[in-house]
Amino acid sequence: MTFGVMFQSRRGERGVFLAIILALTGAGNIFARNLPIRYILDLRKPASHLVEVTMVVPDAKAGTELQFPAWNNLYQIRDFVRDAQQVEAQCNAKPVPLSRLNLETWQSTEHCSDLEIHYAVYADQDDVFSSVLNTHRAFLNFALLLFYLPQDRARAVEVKFLLPEGWKLVTALNDGKSPGEYAAPNYDRLADSPAEAGEFQEYDYVQKEAKFRVIVDGAPNLYSSKRLLAALKRITAAETRLMEDVPFRRYTFFYYFPQQGTGGGMEYRNGAAISVPADYMRGGLYSLEAITAHEFFHLWNVKRIRPKGLEPIDYIHGNDTSDLWFCEGVTSTYGELVLLRTGLIDRMDFYEHLASQIADLQARPARHFQSAEESGREAWLEKYPDYFRPERSISYYNKGELLGYLLDLAIRHASGNRHSLDSLMRRLNEDYAKRGRYFDDGDLEKMITALAPGFDCKAFFRDYVDGTRGLDYDTYLGYAGLSLQARQAKVADMGFRAVKSFRGPVVVDLVEPGSDAQKAGLRSGDILLKMNGTELTWLPEEQLSEMRPGQQIRFTVRRGTRIFKTEFRLGSQLATIYRIKENNRPTEEQQRVREGWLTGQTTLVRAAQN
Repeated sequence: MTFGVMFQSRRGERGVFLAIILALTGAGNIFARNLPIRYILDLRKPASHLVEVTMVVPDAKAGTELQFPAWNNLYQIRDFVRDAQQVEAQCNAKPVPLSRLNLETWQSTEHCSDLEIHYAVYADQDDVFSSVLNTHRAFLNFALLLFYLPQDRARAVEVKFLLPEGWKLVTALNDGKSPGEYAAPNYDRLADSPAEAGEFQEYDYVQKEAKFRVIVDGAPNLYSSKRLLAALKRITAAETRLMEDVPFRRYTFFYYFPQQGTGGGMEYRNGAAISVPADYMRGGLYSLEAITAHEFFHLWNVKRIRPKGLEPIDYIHGNDTSDLWFCEGVTSTYGELVLLRTGLIDRMDFYEHLASQIADLQARPARHFQSAEESGREAWLEKYPDYFRPERSISYYNKGELLGYLLDLAIRHASGNRHSLDSLMRRLNEDYAKRGRYFDDGDLEKMITALAPGFDCKAFFRDYVDGTRGLDYDTYLGYAGLSLQARQAKVADMGFRAVKSFRGPVVVDLVEPGSDAQKAGLRSGDILLKMNGTELTWLPEEQLSEMRPGQQIRFTVRRGTRIFKTEFRLGSQLATIYRIKENNRPTEEQQRVREGWLTGQTTLVRAAQN
């Protein structure tokens, strides 16, 4: 049944006749309860930033609750209802009041064959974690835009869009029954299927009978479509081969290259939204490739291989996120391994990245008291910039990535390179994802022990996941004939420390007394807008490795309502520099583990190939 018929049948003569017949036969209520919830999103006033929404709930009982999510995508309670306005309702085409139960929840008072809700949502946050509507484009995350029925979240939905003239639209939703209409089996899947509208560039390719759509909103001079597609094909082919699985018929990459704003990526069940600032794109494709390899692996890890704590999704209060070291951190492990195994980076690049991750963890005193598990559990505090202080927290991305490498090396060592972390991911996919089951740490321990009986997995989780014992890099790297070398060296020093929440500005936290930064007038609380003419989207110290002591540095600063520029020379400080070195004479076992780890092969695979 098309949208036109459904909306017409409420008022047209044919619809009245049908309703009378169904009522007389007693079949009307049964039929209505099986009808999907219908949404129309009107984007035809882009300059207003208002998405006008019509929601129709067939057979809405008296007391039907309508709820707006408080969070989605980022692990932050963001109160999306703050952007909803002008909420009105009609019951069987007549205006009716809705009672407000709490901040996120409304309730109808009458039984309606059609409960129709009209409202508008202000959408003007131009990043992949939010929704935006402007004269250039629309990017729509539906959990930020659409009410759901908390008592009937499993009900099917249908969606239609009204677009400005000349715009086109692509969405990860399933195609509907008629052109321009889309569908999802339930609200959760709807919230997991974004849409892009505007005048974007489109590309596609086919692998293993699955279609990949590539949507790009960005200046054409920032990238080569040929190089972009070549890199994507290598990444998607490598990861589907690794997982021995293609669990979709269509997958969509949404890329956005803003001239200003932050970068990042957001995974969906059958797609990924990725933002790379234009300045990063001008430096090459590495940033895009790295985020893409990470987000595409989420297709399995998180979107299908899910911990028990993330189910069912609680859109109001949030979920237990203590497994993020595995969900996000191990996904980062694969993000880098896939770049290596596809040849997008070389072995030395990989070692340098690994060493930098070790340096990041070792530089955070919070590693002595915050575990990887606790770091994930406290992800909800990341909206506060001071939470990221090195003395307060570690990153579950960072430590989780390192734990992924160590687990891979341990499994390969204990199994004679017959099994690996890849084996674990494939078993999780087969035994849990494909069976609709969810895992916990106990399940992981059992599966790892089965793959590598000689490995003390329980101690690994006790010491490194649940606990705060220092990671034994020497032992695990030694399995592959590698060693971690550390030396003291003079490196550049900003003379101040800044903090930043995930989506917030860069704020000066403290300024070192007597430093050139202090002499130049920098103060605690200053907001840093630009560094050396480039908009700051990350902490400035993240770029220190590319700078030298004595180098001149310029900042654009906002203090209250005043914006000014300042410049000074970088100081110097002693820091520990880490380096991964290959032993020249590894044992046969070490060589086997090393090559298996770096190439993704196991002894079983080689035996099968021979």
